[in-house]
Amino acid sequence: MRIPSSTYRLQFSGSFRFADGEAVLSYLHDLGISDVYSSPILKARAGSPHGYDVTDPTQIQPEIGTLEDFERFAKRRRENQLGFVLDIVPNHMAASTENPWWMDVLTNGQSSLYAEFFDIDWKGGKVLLPILAKPYGECLESGDFAIQRDNGHFTLRYKNDELPVHASATVATDDIDTLDRVLASQPYRLAYWRKAADAINYRRFFDVADLVGLRAERKSVFTAMHAAIMDWVHQGFVDGLRIDHIDGLLDPMGYLERLPPVYIVVEKILGSDERLPLDWPTHGTTGYDFLNDVNGVLIDSKGYQELQRIYGKFTGAHATAVEIFRSCKRQVMKTLFNGELLDLSKRLIELAQDHRTARDLSLGEIREALVSVTACLSVYRTYITDSSVSGADRERILQAIQAAGCNPLCNALDFVREVLTLEPPYYLENHRERYFEFVKRWQQFTGPVMAKGLEDTTFYVHNPLVSVNEVGRDPNGPEAYFGVDEFHRRNAARREQFPLTLNTTSTHDTKRCEDVRSRINVLSELSDEWEHYLHRWSRWNRSATAPDADEQVLIYQTLLGAWPISQERLHTYLIKALREAKTHTNWLQPDENYEQAVLAFVDRLLDPNRSKHFLRHFYRFQEKIAYFGALNSLSQLLLKIASPGIPDIYQGTELWDFSLADPDNRRPVDFDKRIHTLRWLKRHAKPSELLNHWEDGRIKLFITWKALSFRRDHLSLFLDGEYLPLAVKGRHAEHVVAFARHYQNEWALIIAPRLTARLTRPLKPPLGIKVWEDTSLVLPANAPQHWHDVFTSETVATDRVADILCRLPLALLHAEVSL
Repeated sequence: MRIPSSTYRLQFSGSFRFADGEAVLSYLHDLGISDVYSSPILKARAGSPHGYDVTDPTQIQPEIGTLEDFERFAKRRRENQLGFVLDIVPNHMAASTENPWWMDVLTNGQSSLYAEFFDIDWKGGKVLLPILAKPYGECLESGDFAIQRDNGHFTLRYKNDELPVHASATVATDDIDTLDRVLASQPYRLAYWRKAADAINYRRFFDVADLVGLRAERKSVFTAMHAAIMDWVHQGFVDGLRIDHIDGLLDPMGYLERLPPVYIVVEKILGSDERLPLDWPTHGTTGYDFLNDVNGVLIDSKGYQELQRIYGKFTGAHATAVEIFRSCKRQVMKTLFNGELLDLSKRLIELAQDHRTARDLSLGEIREALVSVTACLSVYRTYITDSSVSGADRERILQAIQAAGCNPLCNALDFVREVLTLEPPYYLENHRERYFEFVKRWQQFTGPVMAKGLEDTTFYVHNPLVSVNEVGRDPNGPEAYFGVDEFHRRNAARREQFPLTLNTTSTHDTKRCEDVRSRINVLSELSDEWEHYLHRWSRWNRSATAPDADEQVLIYQTLLGAWPISQERLHTYLIKALREAKTHTNWLQPDENYEQAVLAFVDRLLDPNRSKHFLRHFYRFQEKIAYFGALNSLSQLLLKIASPGIPDIYQGTELWDFSLADPDNRRPVDFDKRIHTLRWLKRHAKPSELLNHWEDGRIKLFITWKALSFRRDHLSLFLDGEYLPLAVKGRHAEHVVAFARHYQNEWALIIAPRLTARLTRPLKPPLGIKVWEDTSLVLPANAPQHWHDVFTSETVATDRVADILCRLPLALLHAEVSL
């Protein structure tokens, strides 16, 4: 089995094809990368920018190339000694006319060969299609439908969709009554798109109606979905798999057990000190757990408390992170997932009919109890897969029950507890299997609720420090990750449990890129200055209605982190942020007047003729934030590469990248610039000069190249080596993160600065005795005395931080000793 040394994510699309991928393979090898980590490549919707809306899993997306192109790419990849980790999507497909399996279901209904492939509730005998721009009756009266005949087959034309129709050759499309009868006889029912949340009868990907859930737990479905993938693995075209949205599957462990024996990571969001199930046949997660760990070590915990105070005073919002998170989960359940919620509530009512103390509960009481417990669940889902409940799952369910409270739902909560823990009363012991069937459905419900409630709502309405609002964050608050000791504890656990998991800091799903977060983190060290500027800017840039105070905080912090940013990019991001927050506007019912008022506000901010005072102060503060943010980014990079786990580089981030949420982070990458810069570095790089010109990003590419190449050349040291946290003593001990990796006769020593805005001045790097004074490392007794600095090529024979960090503000030292 091939295990990567490091991965590099490439996003294939119509604008970046296999041929384009071929052109960067030698560059990736020279950078120190061992494996290409590819976005999905199976056939997806025409024009798909990401590939997660698969329409045919037996073919390659024609927009990125042919099978021959893929094979040629694989050949070139092998020539460059690069492996290939492929992102696959087992949870859902596009509910699209481009999907032949879906179209067969719409043609033949329950008799379709593919009816069992999709997670459809066939109780009503039809599939609800919420694709209409207005209610069905209005579309019918307006003549929006037209039945056409082509080569003996009838189709229904509605806007850009063509749906299959069973009809006779004498259908008169201008006769409304006949047309209505024909449509009523189809295996599907057309509906107004706003009905999706209330009445949809197939499992969606989150709240996206045009992505339909698959029943991957069925062997026939699994085989059909994975035929091409299995063949590519057998031929050696694919060396590893990244499993998208593992929590959406009915039986994640059973699914993983069917996969081939290759390197496998799962997109799994861990919450509330949760760990990946140890019995899953996987090498780990896609790395959001590490992202939050390393982000937390770069935040001043006391400063964050001050930012919370400042935020509460400025916005008038004093609710805790937990209160907001639970409220947002309740909100999305009752708006985005009302249909699923009603279905689960009805299932519970049916289970209650034979229960002596629950049979008199109303649907409203059952529904409210279910909402309350789901809102208080601190993880994305539990993993109850048979008639028993693990200790961890039971504890989390009981915690949620307790947090939901008793009055006035005591009986309802007691009943929900019995069902979720599979503990029916003695006289209903034979109902355990029915309870289990409910739990399986509930487990597929809680993940989307968490994702939409936390990631896509809470993270846009609670903004003391927006850099902590990131995928994978503990829903109870970011404080769980703060501090050097906590970083070491989590790294040690990762080394013990999943040493081959991915370590990432940017992905296509992150709310903001790693360099943006690193900048915004600096505010935790400069809380007094932030408060000063925030109040001054709010006086200069008054807002009567839009944006509100919370949105102003989001806007100012976003500008500090992502500057420079074009008006178009900023507008796109803010529209998304406003709608995700669901406070003044949303995706279902956009308030375009409010949105335009916010955009007009930011346009005024950035107009040099109207905001001279603001821009002068903003530029001054932003330059300071940018400098210390760059130091944060370099520390983050080195910690990612050297910590237990496999470092992952998102495309383009080897230079500074200040992208925000998608689609911003899917913009084309200038690979020519990166190729030429790396060539220049290999010939001319002088670390001290790179540091002096930090703005151009060459220093980040230099650290990436040197550290990844060293890691690949000394792979056993990082894959098998011990992880040894190092104590630091002296006046500035709190400003250092240090650890050693040790394997047999090899050692690596990693030193990275933190909280540098409180250590030195802007443009004065944290180097030498004047900064570090008496700060020193406490090395293991058996550690070497002489070290080689991988970045500067100098010899180091000291434990004093000032002597180690004298040319660069971070160090990767290497030594070999005689055994």
